[in-house]
Amino acid sequence: MSASPQDLMTAKLFFNAAFPTMQVLLDDDPKLHKKFQNFNATVQFGAMNDGELLCCHLIFQNGNLTVVQGPAEKSDISLTFSSVEKMNSLLKGGLSLPSIKGSLSLLPNVLSILMGLKIMTKPNDKLKNDTEKLLKVKCSLYMITRALSQYNKLGDPDMQEFCLRQPDRIYQFQVEHDGQPDYIACYLRVKAGQSKSGHGVYTRRSPFVLFHFFSLDGALKVLGKECEFVEGVEKGYVETIGSPEYACYLNDYMAILQGMLT
Repeated sequence: MSASPQDLMTAKLFFNAAFPTMQVLLDDDPKLHKKFQNFNATVQFGAMNDGELLCCHLIFQNGNLTVVQGPAEKSDISLTFSSVEKMNSLLKGGLSLPSIKGSLSLLPNVLSILMGLKIMTKPNDKLKNDTEKLLKVKCSLYMITRALSQYNKLGDPDMQEFCLRQPDRIYQFQVEHDGQPDYIACYLRVKAGQSKSGHGVYTRRSPFVLFHFFSLDGALKVLGKECEFVEGVEKGYVETIGSPEYACYLNDYMAILQGMLT
């Protein structure tokens, strides 16, 4: 059975945009940081689609993660779903189960990092402390900026047209905390059809649009969809500096991607 184009795009966005944010969890989540400090393994993760395997593999090396698209030459453990739809369902919080081959002793760690990604969809009122607030905001922004770039690279025609008509522009995201205006920062660069995401403040060009969140709590309310973006501006959670037209365009694409991945 062949997956729909939407399911294929969603799966590739998980592989290319969501999975790399596991590094945030390895760095900033105290429990996962400790658990993966001496963890070394190659984990293959994917699904069958019309008789072919759609997958990526995760290389864990002493607290560092490399995500590689495609099958591994040799994996220590592999998780394979019978369909792309079932794989996407699990990644969005469903109960689908994969077939598992390899060293089962690695499974607890693998499941813990996959479950860690669910911080991005955890309701704000269930966040236990500032560490969880930080993780949700940082993972969400890193994931969405990477997803925006990948959405272009993976061939969505509307996103490609959006990127093609722009010369060289920076969309900067910053979250203020404890008086530090760029406590969390990431960006999307768009140049004549090409796109690239990155962490931190882009310093070689002023932002075409700056999305400035005034606090972690304000960022949580907007990113967690407790309020729409326009309402967030009105309530003082976020401001945009630069082109309001293109800020709206990008916000629309962010909403589309959040709908696909959560």
